[in-house]
Amino acid sequence: MSFEELSIDDLRVNQANDRHGEIGSEDLAIAELFRLHDVQMRNLAADIASVAAVYDPPLVMHDEDCFVVFDGNRRVTCLKLLRDPSRAPTAELRAHFEGLRVGAAGVPDRLVCQVETDRNLIDSILFRRHTGSQRGVGRLDWNDRAKLNFVERTGQGSGINVAAEIERLLTEDGRLPEGNIPWSTLTRLLSSEEFRNRAGISTSGRQFRLTHDHAAVTDALHRIAGDLAGQVVTLGDLWNNEGMRSRRNGGGAAKSRPAGPPTKARRTRRAATK
Repeated sequence: MSFEELSIDDLRVNQANDRHGEIGSEDLAIAELFRLHDVQMRNLAADIASVAAVYDPPLVMHDEDCFVVFDGNRRVTCLKLLRDPSRAPTAELRAHFEGLRVGAAGVPDRLVCQVETDRNLIDSILFRRHTGSQRGVGRLDWNDRAKLNFVERTGQGSGINVAAEIERLLTEDGRLPEGNIPWSTLTRLLSSEEFRNRAGISTSGRQFRLTHDHAAVTDALHRIAGDLAGQVVTLGDLWNNEGMRSRRNGGGAAKSRPAGPPTKARRTRRAATK
């Protein structure tokens, strides 16, 4: 394994990138990346332009007069277009990259890359990076709590984590249910301001606050969290539109109190009348 600083002009976007398969030229490979991942490519380019750097070295292999990119094709593509917007596949993208280039903090013309000479080794690296966690052998993504720990430690990407705020509120009030609350499921359940208000909370103005009586809100949130922690409600239930609507609406609770979830008995009665 070796790392070398290479000229962007010497890097070749892979025509056989596994993201899209074999294709005829570098320009077509660039166009295909935007066809498949347009929004993500634009976001990545904007990030690179704002920090004037790429933090994760691409994985490359020497091939005649260039270095073919095997991992990092999106990063290299964004750099190439920031340096030369005329290479963008459409007129609209050309204008977009021209705007990014004008406002960029800087556009690197050289990039540190991991250079390998053994294709089998490259494929072994790609296998561990891009085919899932493989029970710990591959890359293990952070869960919601790990991401929050990072945000709190560094302040980067800071925003409101509704599930974390609810867990904190219930902990402070001694109402945290037994079991592990699945943060991602709770976040999906309260995925809009309208439904958060029905539970008695709001995140408008990038602040977590209660919109109803404190005791009533914690009671409703305790029931919601308890159902999720006890798997009375699962992610599969949330994909059921009728189930999600019923869970959010709370059986027509009075507007003066947070709705909360319907009780198990109430759900049983509803099922019996259908």
